[in-house]
Amino acid sequence: MERAAPEIDPHRPSSRPSRPAILSIIGSGRSGSTLLDIALGGHPLIEGVGALQKLPRSGWIPDDDRRCSCGEPIHRCPFWTAVLERWTGEVGDRDAVRRYVELQDGYERSNRLWPRLLIEERRPSPTFTEYATMTGALYRAIADESGKPFVLDSSKKPIRTYALIAIGALDVRVIHLVRDGRGVVWSRRKALDKDVTAGVPSARSSTAAWRTSMHWAQANVESGIVARHGDGTVRITYEALVSDPIGTLGRLSPLVGEDLSELGRALLDGTAFPPGHRVAGNRMRLAGPVRLRPDLEWTEKLSDADARTFWLMAGWLARRYGYTR
Repeated sequence: MERAAPEIDPHRPSSRPSRPAILSIIGSGRSGSTLLDIALGGHPLIEGVGALQKLPRSGWIPDDDRRCSCGEPIHRCPFWTAVLERWTGEVGDRDAVRRYVELQDGYERSNRLWPRLLIEERRPSPTFTEYATMTGALYRAIADESGKPFVLDSSKKPIRTYALIAIGALDVRVIHLVRDGRGVVWSRRKALDKDVTAGVPSARSSTAAWRTSMHWAQANVESGIVARHGDGTVRITYEALVSDPIGTLGRLSPLVGEDLSELGRALLDGTAFPPGHRVAGNRMRLAGPVRLRPDLEWTEKLSDADARTFWLMAGWLARRYGYTR
């Protein structure tokens, strides 16, 4: 039976978590999750870690091209090596990393895994129990190493967040981040050359507008469904974040039981936020301290043809979020 998300009274802060607590950002890629991650990570109770899903495969398995936002290859970053030591101390030796990557492949890497995950939620197999144990240990290791009760994970994939919820032993609070899909189309239209120091570990080709539009709609529909299962959920838009950071971050306050609007005020005032130790995300995380710089370039540069393609394929959903042609 579908479980409705708990209603959050903005005037009554939520209690501190008794289980490993995750703030999970979900939605389409290129929607501003790195900016949100870094801003929220400025709070003393929140450790922002970027797209954590990629840590075992692209960080703990050594790859010099995969950089932490501190600038070091992830497998040599002091923070992530300390987390690895804590994690392996709980789940086994370092061979556990490759086993965990296999488990991730089985539950959170592909949308084709939804049927398996829905079955596992009701009748967990020994394999899913192993995945749950390793995943819980990972979040505990991060919380213990950082000394912060909330781990902010901006992996964005709805199926991964649902896997975290299905575990049952984690306190998963969901932030559904939406950006005007035309901005996402424009972002994915731009090809990028490999530039390791700038956070581009491999070359990225341009993506057709129709493909991005399909992905945007699917990711946000799935996110809306998954959000209803969390231990609390709030939906915000990128446009609101950059135009009214005080009010937008204030809306997230009930998820942690703390006033987050002051982080929004700092953003608005031009405060530089340190990039911390984020394992993946927008290139801004490797460009030094981060300030609020709204990215609305698409409004002037997106072609009329690509804009029409998006609206034809996903305008029905964009209208629900308040966007207009």
